[in-house]
Order: sequence, then structure tokens, then C-alpha cells
Amino acid sequence: MTTLHSEREAKFEGTGHFDPQDLLRLPAVVQVREEAPEELDAIYYDTAGLRLLTHGATLRRRSGGHDAGWHVKLPGAKDSGRTEVHAPLNAGEAGAVSGELLRRVAVYARGGDLAPVAHLRTHRRRYLLLDERERCLAEVARDVVAAQTLGSRRQSGARAAAPGIGRARGGPDDGGTRTRITQWSEIEVELEDGGSDLLRAAARRLDAAGWHPSPNAHKLDQALADELAGADDRPERSGQSVRPGSAGEAVMGRLGGQLAELFRTDPGVRVDEPDALHRMRSAARRLRQALRAQRRLLDRSRTDPVAGELHWLVGLLADARNHEVLAERLPDQVARLRREDPSLRPALKGLTGQVRDQERARHDTAWRTVVDALDGPRYFALLDALDALLSDPPLRRKARKPAVKQLRRAAERDRRRLTKRLAAAESASEGPERERALHGARKAARRARHTAETALPYGGKRARRLRKRTKAVQQLLGDHQDAVVARRAVLSLAAEAHRSGTDTFGYGLLYAAQAATLRAVQDGLPRVARKARDPRLVRFA
Repeated sequence: MTTLHSEREAKFEGTGHFDPQDLLRLPAVVQVREEAPEELDAIYYDTAGLRLLTHGATLRRRSGGHDAGWHVKLPGAKDSGRTEVHAPLNAGEAGAVSGELLRRVAVYARGGDLAPVAHLRTHRRRYLLLDERERCLAEVARDVVAAQTLGSRRQSGARAAAPGIGRARGGPDDGGTRTRITQWSEIEVELEDGGSDLLRAAARRLDAAGWHPSPNAHKLDQALADELAGADDRPERSGQSVRPGSAGEAVMGRLGGQLAELFRTDPGVRVDEPDALHRMRSAARRLRQALRAQRRLLDRSRTDPVAGELHWLVGLLADARNHEVLAERLPDQVARLRREDPSLRPALKGLTGQVRDQERARHDTAWRTVVDALDGPRYFALLDALDALLSDPPLRRKARKPAVKQLRRAAERDRRRLTKRLAAAESASEGPERERALHGARKAARRARHTAETALPYGGKRARRLRKRTKAVQQLLGDHQDAVVARRAVLSLAAEAHRSGTDTFGYGLLYAAQAATLRAVQDGLPRVARKARDPRLVRFA
């Protein structure tokens, strides 16, 4: 069984003095408890090109110590720490990583075989920092590390365990001919119940004693420093190659942030975590919108094909996401109908579980289609193309101009588009024509919101206000579109229930509930639309 937790830690290196009792001077620490020393033995796995490590992820099998087992460490969102996935030593087949752990790193491995790349032995002394209630605020580990590289850049692992996912096998003696041995000392401070102020105070205390923040996020970074320097797949971040404050910086910052979010959501989609589909689809949409909205700044020969593939990815996720939404929305509406009119309870009996089961079954079918595609060459090629855009920014000369000016123009174009589509929806005939027009207005609101998000570091209060107001339009019209989709789904679910001999009166009540939502949205739209049309919103400072 695998477990997940968010890891918040800082790493320090050096040869300074270390006295555990000095840690008593840290905020809220009243006791430093030394644990038994540990001898840790870890084998790290990666692809021949070190794809995992170059993206900030690691996969290891570690014996010894209090948390022996398989560990996957994945990059987290800014200020949220890394995500660690843990599985027992016997997870999976003998000598192989479990399928779930492989799925967790598939977005980085991209079909490449996984093989041992380093063998680390660590002598660890652990100290728990306790408060007056004996809660563990943080754990401090003093490590002496010996690392041996295994020459895996010249070797290949066994064939894949599943389509597109490499099977990791082997141990420290499997390596090729290139090996290197290094040794160093480091200190890790990992938060438990403590806050970031404790981590900052520990950093100051250790700095005074001769320990300095390590430039390496992982022990493996230090063990494979030479290999990393020559790794062909290492993605360089664009912030170092564009002019500060320029439109190019804004666009590449947006692309980098959303690609990181796509990477973070991929493992959750593969194991069907709640909301992972939604987050991945949103990240893909934001990436596509950035490439499309800033076409004047970009080399379209490179970006248009990528935008087209992102459109494919968004569409791929749509069906599974729609059924995920309906599996929550429809049961909630049944519950609300029961509360609002108790006389309907007999007619609605059993409907909550039935519609949830129907939609979950449809979701599961669509989700398996998604996972099959995420294990395929088309998706991996898209990820490679996105990495290439970051490592070699596709910027035209115009991208050197100030960000505020270019983003103001883009925001004004988006505002005019939204205004026109809202007007078209207001004048459209009731029924399918208006529903299509409102769906178009929703897309325009989403595009304007995404442009505002790109402008946030440059556009001040007006960019924040533009995001807030366009988000309100998007969410309201999102409720409208959800109701349109749900109405079609209810008809299909009712027909399925009828074929099985189930009473369908409750489905009729659900159908009527969607109509009520459509009316409520149209009644509330004029107020939020008026605020989003304000031309002053795009006059960024």
C-alpha cells in the first residue's frame, strides 16, 4: 500500500560545528530527543538520460532506518514542499517497482527504461525537536554519505512493465563500467508540526555554525553532479535567457509555471485522484491559451503545432472530467430536491446511489481511455516539445518590449472579444442558439481571465480586478454549461434505467432541476457581465 505526504525540508552542507543542544534555542523547541543511529542503503533509479532527476524527481529503494521502502519524491507547487510517495520494500513483483510508483514517474520517464544509477550509503543521526506538549515540530538529520555512481547512462533496463512505462530492475552490481565514488556531510531539517518560521530560524542557527544551504535538492544531485552536467535531457528554465520585465519574460514565466502544474497533475490522473483531471485539463488549457494569445510574440512555426497538440489533450480529458463532475453534481441535486420538498422523497428513493454508480461507471471507462493515451508516444512527444520551448524560448524580437504594454494590448483584445460574445448571447434566440452563444462567451471569459493571470506580476490592481471579474463570468457560465451537459446526461441515464425496468420519474425531476439552473444563470448574468466589460480593467499600470 502506498502513502503520500508533503515534504517540507531544507538541506545544508559544510564542515562546520554541530551541537544538537543549540537547537533548543529555536522557536517553541523545549526538548531535543536523539533517536538511535541509522545505517541507510539506497539504490536510485532513473532513465539513461536522467529524465527524472533533471525534472526534480527521484525514485529509490532504501533499506535500513525507520522508513525503509520504496520512495518517489516529486516536485511540489511553490512554497508547498515536495510530494513523497512511499511503498513497502516488497511492493510489486520480486525485484521490480510497483506499478503505482512507476505511474507516478511516467511523466518524466516517458517510456524510457528505468535502471540503477547510484548506490548511496548513509550513516544518519536523527534528532526530534519537541515542543512543551512533546509534539514533533521538526526532525534534524545529520548525515555522512558515501555515493557510488553505477554508469547507467551506458546501460538500459529491462523492458517496460506497462505500455509507455519502464520497469525498474537490478541492484548495485548491475551497473556498467563508469563508476565514481564521492563522500560528503549534510544536515536535513524536515518540518513536521512546525512552521516555516522554525525552518528559517534553523537556517540562521546552522549558518552561524558553518553550515550553508545546499544547492542540491536531492542527495542524488550531488552524487551525479558530473552526469547531470552532461545530461542531454536537462530542461533549462527560460527565466535566464529573456530580458527582465519584458513580454517574453511574462510569456515564458507563464509557460514554465503551467508546464510544472501539468507535471504535478499527471501522476494523480494516472491513479484517478480527485480533481486531478480538472487540474491537468486547466493546465493544458492555460498552456494553449498562452501560446495562442501571444502569437505576435512567438515563433508560430514552433508554437502552433504544440498548441494543436494541447487542444488534443484538452479534448482527451473532457469525457472523463464531465462524468466526474456529473457523479458529484447529480447526487447533490437529488439531495437538495429531497430537502426542499419532503413530499418528493418516495419518488427519489435510491436515486442518489443509482446516478452516482451510473456516472462513475462511465467515468471509469473514459478514464481508462485517458490513461492509455497518457502512456502513448503522442503524449510523450507533446511533453518533449513543451520542454523544448522552455529550453529554447520561441520568442520574436517583439518579445523584448516591456511586458505591461504588450499584456495591456492582449487584455484589451480579450475584453472586446468578451463584450461582443456577451452581446451576441443577449440577442440570441432562446434555446440551443443562446446556449451555444453563452458557451462561446464562457470561452472568451476564460481567455480574458488567463491573460489577466499572466499579467498579475506586471499589471497591479487592475490585473487582479480583471482576473476576479472575468473569473466570475466564467464560473457563472460554467454553471450554465454544466447544466446543459447534465441535461443531456440525465436523458441518457433515464433511458438506461428504463431499459433495466427502473422507475424514471426521479430522472424527470433532475431534468427539471437543470432547467432551473439555466434560468438562474441567465438572470444573474447581466450584473457580472456589466462589471467585466469595464474598459478601465485593462489599463494596467
